[in-house]
Amino acid sequence: MKSRYYIEGIIAAFLFGITPVFIKHVTASAVTIGIVRLLIASILMYLLFVGRKKLAMLRSKDWKALMLIGVVFGLHWVSYFYAVKIATPSIAILGLTSFGIYVILIDWIFQGKKPQWIDWLSVGIAIGGNLLIVPEFSLQNDITLGLVVGLFSALFFSFLPYLQQKNVHIESYTRAFGQYFFGLMFFALLISESDWDLPNSDWYYLGILGVLCTLGAHTLWLRATTMLPGTATSIIYYLGIPVAMFSSYLFLDEAMPEKKVIGAILIILANLIGIIKHVNKSTTRKPRS
Repeated sequence: MKSRYYIEGIIAAFLFGITPVFIKHVTASAVTIGIVRLLIASILMYLLFVGRKKLAMLRSKDWKALMLIGVVFGLHWVSYFYAVKIATPSIAILGLTSFGIYVILIDWIFQGKKPQWIDWLSVGIAIGGNLLIVPEFSLQNDITLGLVVGLFSALFFSFLPYLQQKNVHIESYTRAFGQYFFGLMFFALLISESDWDLPNSDWYYLGILGVLCTLGAHTLWLRATTMLPGTATSIIYYLGIPVAMFSSYLFLDEAMPEKKVIGAILIILANLIGIIKHVNKSTTRKPRS
């Protein structure tokens, strides 16, 4: 049942939302964080779910597909980190709000799944909610450049569901391992920008980020986006934004103005519209004879 994958997608979005709380406590550079998270996820995925036998079954074209998935994932992470560095986290998140539009267009162009008006409405409401949550910005050079890089980051991330669905013949945990391992290889090219003289507290939070926010969140997201239509994926993704907002309010003492609350309500409303659409579609579908 696809309901299971909706639940997995929602859990993944929740984990995406609490990730900034842990990152905030880490003094390491973005590249160091990326390398450690992907290293932990790769090792655990291999030891717990994949192993040598499953990898031995892969054909040459499967390895090429996994490498492409890993590189696209690495490009998403690197470009997001640099969007934060060039501008601010808020501007980087603003760039990522284009994710839902990209996913719908990719599904339409590459898979012929034409969206309905209610799909555009749901994504539009979710994006509107995000724009209310993200602080205002001025079109200075660094801010504009950061926003453009954030838009590219969202584009790379939105291609992952398409690539996962295209390679659904590869078992999901094996695809997850490929995503983390080849993403790690991509990050290894940037090791000169990493730093390793870290306090003990950093390693504690890096462990949480690797296990919970990478292995847990991205594996669930991979499984959900492989099985769900792009319109559902595009809506569920935005749930991470209000989660990040509320977790920052609770644990990082960030302000919670009325505009942010309205934005969070709009995002939740967009998800409810999507869920109701899914339920109605499931109940009206005729049983096979």
